[in-house]
Amino acid sequence: MEFYDLIKSRSSQSSQRMSGIVEKTEASSTGCHVCGGGDMNALLSAEEVQRELQTLRPNSKWTLSENQKVISRAFVCKNWQSAINAIQAISSIAERPDIQHHPDLHLTSYRNLEIKIYTHAVDGLTEYDFKLARLIDEIPFEYSPKWRQENSL
Repeated sequence: MEFYDLIKSRSSQSSQRMSGIVEKTEASSTGCHVCGGGDMNALLSAEEVQRELQTLRPNSKWTLSENQKVISRAFVCKNWQSAINAIQAISSIAERPDIQHHPDLHLTSYRNLEIKIYTHAVDGLTEYDFKLARLIDEIPFEYSPKWRQENSL
């Protein structure tokens, strides 16, 4: 088989696999609990946000944005693969039928991961954001040894 034919064949196989994944995801997706309805009553007050922050693991390094609409956490993974494993673990939680709530994930410099959580539909924080953060806290991330030491983990 010539190089061009080989590439064309692999591309077609890849497209078929991706098509199956997309169809499966669309068929099984029930949508975000809060985002789908945009229920403004779900938005937490400043006092409720402060109470919820206290329920997060203290050494997990969650921070509240200045506008108090987003919680985020950033860390350095051991290597590329541990960063990808972290993203996959977070994705598995976000896609659970009882969760269906998705964080913004930012991977930079091949192993620096930032997690931002807020409810897009209400442009702020809801109980689902903190539920997701608590579940993410349970993931045994593989941190960079230097980062772990510098951050007392």
